[in-house]
Amino acid sequence: MTRFSSLRPLARIATALVLAGAAVTLPSGVASAAPAAGPVTKNLTFTCEMPLIGARQVTAAVTATFPEAVAVGTPIDVTGFSVAVSLDGDIVSALNLIGAATIDGTASANVGVDYNGTELGVTLNGLGFPVTAVPQDGPLGIVITGPIPGLTVKKPGSIVFTVGGGFTGKVTPKRADGTPTDLGTFDLPCGMDPGQDASLATVTVN
Repeated sequence: MTRFSSLRPLARIATALVLAGAAVTLPSGVASAAPAAGPVTKNLTFTCEMPLIGARQVTAAVTATFPEAVAVGTPIDVTGFSVAVSLDGDIVSALNLIGAATIDGTASANVGVDYNGTELGVTLNGLGFPVTAVPQDGPLGIVITGPIPGLTVKKPGSIVFTVGGGFTGKVTPKRADGTPTDLGTFDLPCGMDPGQDASLATVTVN
């Protein structure tokens, strides 16, 4: 998997939390991990702008493991982050039409972080999904994964994590010989459909 292209998103979290009255530090070295509360899965629908066939609805299961609570000064480590996306038969037919035998790509996803009422919009870069075979018929499942840097808060409070407004992929369909199709690498912007519960977890900092 690719790593985050920079720590700018985490720096934005730190800046906003400082403005909200909390002292925040970025992780350095090995720290004691907080006990995990177990994986949380949120099933949502998104509408993606597909080449050739236009807007299509896709289903996605967003999964991550959060601690229930951490002590002040202990990193909030979010692990096991993934977005399992299901592409329907029409999308698979379009991929077959252009001669795609596999797809792979990178992605960025939006995550909401609320610290004691201060809302932050954060973009996670450096996500991706491996080479995945395109079947003759749908659906086609891809799994987007990637690391999330830890966050350390030095004042008590609550941090609420939510799925952001959407995600964007850069997808490369390839022929059986490994060469790109005529589409090359294309952007795949996906917005979350309205009216859904996007909450993931609330972590208490004691």
